[in-house]
Amino acid sequence: MACLSLSQLQKFKEDGFLVLEGFLSADECVAMQQRIGEIVAKMDVPLHCLTEFSTDEEEQLRAQCISDYFLNSGDKIRFFFEKGVFDKKGNFLVPPEKSINKIGHALHAHDPVFKSVTHSPKVQALARSMGLQMPVVVQSMYIFKTGSSLLGRVVFLFASILGMAHSRC
Repeated sequence: MACLSLSQLQKFKEDGFLVLEGFLSADECVAMQQRIGEIVAKMDVPLHCLTEFSTDEEEQLRAQCISDYFLNSGDKIRFFFEKGVFDKKGNFLVPPEKSINKIGHALHAHDPVFKSVTHSPKVQALARSMGLQMPVVVQSMYIFKTGSSLLGRVVFLFASILGMAHSRC
């Protein structure tokens, strides 16, 4: 499934994303889930870096645009939390592993498990089938399903290179 069909490619061009069910093997998914469990178990986030993630644009601007922790996360592995998981002193109100919204943005660069999946031959073949001539992984995230522990999905974004690749096609 490394190559996209014409209908998949068209869907990607129309929507800007494409869900590829079964693209990653069960073994790859388990390896990433286990690795995330290890990363979460070792999580040590300073009090001033407890950043709550929001999809509400106004809340996001207020909370994240003033946070160096968020703004400088592009080349690091950082934790972003659900709203309402901390008390006023920064203590967890829920188990830490259930408090995380996402981990990003450079798992592909700093973690060997995520690096091996991200740079695998099938991901490279997928990028080529999309018409990308020199793809670059801009960021990687592990996004947690709300209310669950370590059950998430991995999202690899090639967004900043797509415009260049698209204009060459």
